[in-house]
Amino acid sequence: MNKIVPIIGFVVLSVMVLLLFGFTTYGAWTSQPVGGVVMTLILLGLLFEIYREFRELPKVKLNGVFTQKNLFNFLAVLAGALIACTLNWNVKLGAVVAVGLVGVVAANVLPDYSVPLYCGAFAGMASQKLLSNHGELAVAGIIAGVAYVLALGVFDGFGGKLGTIAFTGCVIAGFSLAGEFAHPAIPAWNVGWLIVVYSVVAALVTFYINVYLKRGAVMASAVVGLVGGLVLPVVHPEIGGTLAGMVICASFAGMSSAKRFPNIVPMAIAGLVGGLVFIYSMPHLGGAGGKFGTIAFGSVMAVRGYLDFIATLRGTSQPKQPV
Repeated sequence: MNKIVPIIGFVVLSVMVLLLFGFTTYGAWTSQPVGGVVMTLILLGLLFEIYREFRELPKVKLNGVFTQKNLFNFLAVLAGALIACTLNWNVKLGAVVAVGLVGVVAANVLPDYSVPLYCGAFAGMASQKLLSNHGELAVAGIIAGVAYVLALGVFDGFGGKLGTIAFTGCVIAGFSLAGEFAHPAIPAWNVGWLIVVYSVVAALVTFYINVYLKRGAVMASAVVGLVGGLVLPVVHPEIGGTLAGMVICASFAGMSSAKRFPNIVPMAIAGLVGGLVFIYSMPHLGGAGGKFGTIAFGSVMAVRGYLDFIATLRGTSQPKQPV
């Protein structure tokens, strides 16, 4: 069982990130061929890194699946989803602020379970057109909780992994319950350039807080997302909600570990890639909680994929630690 579980988790996360990036690449080719070229290059980097991670699967060691710790992890994912969606839907704080609050509180009050709580909170970002009530959201939370346990030990250190787990729950629940996905249009570049700029800045700030200030991935992302959710709608009244979504999306990329990203330069590239994917993925699977995390997950893996490809050509492997 301990050998099979990582394989299942690996397949689930790989399928979900490739689902979104595949739709996005196809859509980009049909609407903006230049974007199609960009997305194809990103997809190739992602595929290379997935292949590398597959080769590492035999090294994954689990101490057990059906443990008390994993039961609490599962319950924490479900609780995070329900708390975030309540703050989002009922208290009307909005998805970004709701998730940021859950992350900040979890990191300070329940640090041992801050990661699964934050993971579940991403599912709570789902729109009510996709999952219309708390019962349907709970279904997504349950699926995400199972996926969280299955994915322990795989793709560790990649920002956005938690969001992809939540995305798994929301997409499966959305299709199963006949929910309605949103399909907004790709924004014009007078908005697109701001999306990319905020993406790079948010990824770098989060990574700096996480790795260099050593405040932890959850706290770093939650603080950046919370600030973005509160400030950007005021600074940019017409597009502030979109930019806030981009900021928390990029903050998930900044949750990556120093083992995966040696310094801020490749993280800046990941922020750029994330911004572009955010733009071209707008018409696809909108309203699913965890979509932003999946964008970040695929983006950091694509960048890491090219770094690993270059290292392979040079005959080197491990990145240096940040200085």
